[in-house]
Amino acid sequence: MSTPELERTAYTVECFLNALRLNDGPERTATEEWLVRWLAGKSHRQDDCVIYSKSMIDCYSGGKAVKSFAVPEVTQHRTLWCDGSKLSVIDGAEFLSTGKLVMLGTSGLILTLPGTATASVSARKKQNDGGGNSNNNNNNNNNNNNNNNG
Repeated sequence: MSTPELERTAYTVECFLNALRLNDGPERTATEEWLVRWLAGKSHRQDDCVIYSKSMIDCYSGGKAVKSFAVPEVTQHRTLWCDGSKLSVIDGAEFLSTGKLVMLGTSGLILTLPGTATASVSARKKQNDGGGNSNNNNNNNNNNNNNNNG
């Protein structure tokens, strides 16, 4: 696996754990390291994924759980899925009863990505400052030109 792919996997796993609101600490670090190594490892299969449901993080390969991590401090009601490159909320009941993934999207997860809150505030501020000042300047210039000509 190339360095950019490994970085993307580590970032995605971090986002997954952030979405769970899992506190930083030695246990999270150990879990995060295991998940990244597993999802980025040579034996990684295309259908490997990590699913959080009811205070458990389960690692699936070939449709079977191969490892589980108890996270009793997490009380999310959503079921989250991650394959190392993407994450999504899924229909937990459907997955548990049929094994099928029904993606419900990433709504609400975007705020869990490191730096996104700061980036979006920055982008909005830049847009407001840039667009607003330029329009005001154009209006002022037009007004000044009209006043000078008349």
